[in-house]
Amino acid sequence: MIQLILNSPFMSQDLELALRYRMEGDLVVLMQDAVMAATAPGWCERLADVPLYVMKEDLQARGLSSGIGMELDMPGLIRLIAEHGSPQTWGG
Repeated sequence: MIQLILNSPFMSQDLELALRYRMEGDLVVLMQDAVMAATAPGWCERLADVPLYVMKEDLQARGLSSGIGMELDMPGLIRLIAEHGSPQTWGG
């Protein structure tokens, strides 16, 4: 399953909860304000062993560059969803 996180981990508990309920093999995708987690040293450390994707467009829109995970564009996200099924969305 894909755990799709939308909100900043500094403004909500969505990422924390998603990691708590994540099953073995689940992918985590950070988009919108959640991409900030991929730039924060503490979160990078916590996410080091998680299959992680970070939306490239959201990083660029915020003038950030990812410190962890694989950058993903919208066509890539659509491919992931086609392969893994509908995501569990956290936030919105």
